[in-house]
Parts: sequence; C-alpha cells; structure tokens
Amino acid sequence: MSEARKGAPKIALNMSMVKTIMWDKGPDYTFERVKAAGLSYFELSQVDMTDAFIDQVLEASAKHGVTVMSTSLNYKPLFGPNAKGFDIERDLDRIIEANKRLGVTYVRDSLIPRICIHSEEGYYKAAEDLNHYGKLLKEQGLKLYYHNHHFEFEKFNGKTGFELLVENTDPELVGFEIDVHWIQRAGHNPVKWIERLAGREDMVHLKDYRICFPDGEPSQEIFHREQCIQFAEIGEGNLDMKAIIEASVKGGAIYLPIEQDQTYGLDPFDCIRTSVKNIRDMGFGEYL
Repeated sequence: MSEARKGAPKIALNMSMVKTIMWDKGPDYTFERVKAAGLSYFELSQVDMTDAFIDQVLEASAKHGVTVMSTSLNYKPLFGPNAKGFDIERDLDRIIEANKRLGVTYVRDSLIPRICIHSEEGYYKAAEDLNHYGKLLKEQGLKLYYHNHHFEFEKFNGKTGFELLVENTDPELVGFEIDVHWIQRAGHNPVKWIERLAGREDMVHLKDYRICFPDGEPSQEIFHREQCIQFAEIGEGNLDMKAIIEASVKGGAIYLPIEQDQTYGLDPFDCIRTSVKNIRDMGFGEYL
C-alpha cells in the first residue's frame, strides 16, 4: 500500500464515528468494516493506547489493509486528568514509543486546553508549550498538530484564540488540522482558513454541516440553542465540500479524514458509505 503524498491526498476516517464500536468490538471488527465501506486510512482519537491495544491495531491493520495515519494526545486536558489517551506532559516517552510502534507520523491535540478557557494568556502559554513539545516530537520524527473546534474563536482584543495559536507557533514545529464543520460553526469560512494555513495542514477534517429543524412543537428555545445544527455525511450538508477538498489539495494536504460526531441512529458504516459515494461523485475518487 502506497503512502499518501502532497498533491495526492488520501481520504481517511476519524475514529469518532465508530468509537463505541471500536471500544466494544475492537480493531479487527472495526477495520474490516471500514475497509468494506471504502476507506484504507484511519485516525485514532481519545483512546487508551495500551500495549495490548496497539498489538490489536497492528494485527488488524495488516489483516485488513487499513493504515493508522494519526493518533491523539491531551495537553492541559479540557475534561481533567481522567481524559482518555496520553497526556503530553506526563506521557511524552510513551507517546513517542507508541507512535513509532504504529508507524505513525502525526499526533494531534484534539481539544482546547483547559488553560485557554476565557484566557488570552492561556493561548500564549499554549502556543509556547506546543512549540516546546513540537520540537521534542520533531526530533523523534513525529509531527505535532492542533485540531480546532469552535471554542478557540472567542475573541481577545480583536483576535480569536485560534489566531493567537496560529501566529505564535512555529510552522516548523506545529501544524493545524482544520475541522471545517467547527470553523463554519464559529462563523468563519473554512476555505479561507484552509488557504491561510496552506503548508501547515497536512490533515484537514472533512465534516459536513447540516441544518435540520428539530422535531416536536417549536419553542422560543430554537433561537437560543444550536438545535437546528447537525453533523452530516459528506455532501449531505450545507458546506461546499467540493471547494473545501480542492483548497485542501492545493494547500498540500496529505490526509482528509472524514468525521461525523453523531449519526442520529443510522448505522455509522452506512454513513461512511454515503460519504464515500458522494466524494466519488464529486470527482475525487482518486483520493479514496
């Protein structure tokens, strides 16, 4: 199996869609079905990376032809010390060892650090620490990436927290995995951010954004909560996914992981198949 390269990215799958299945039935069951749904690259996220689990992943990867292309870690974890997965301040050596065993290059901080909540200084501190750990990981052949949500777009003196992270991290040490759904939910243009971060975004999360009027009798609450917003299969939402993929390719993306945080009662593998079909119909079959 050839590795993805700049100019010819590979569509992948983020674990969030199948995390319950992965936890309950393991990598063998999960990878077999991911492959059958049309994808060969997989992104592990928020999972306890025990030696036994890594052994299962390696065995399932070889058996089903599915390559793990990135993993996740925690830095100042938002949900406290019990967050699943490695903590970069506590587990740096284990992070390096585990990713080398898996043959993975990319490790991602996938949630806003706790210190950044309502804190401009927290973002400067986070940028400083990401540079520090990015350097240590780079020396081991690994690449540190930051994955956004919408939380980071709180403003401080005219700049968003995300801008502070981008502007105060070294491009040689820290990359960014743009999640286009959360960029949209933050009120920003995903394509513009992909263009702005060209060269720093080997990975772009493909996650569509659907408007769906909630069931039941309407109430005034629909104006005050995000009740109409859903995660959608690629091509089934409101984002211009064709423009997003084109911008990602032009910007040098290597992997484009599909992510759908909720499937609203549908079989996640059916949702994956829908996304794969729509990506193919958009003219991007060569990236599958």
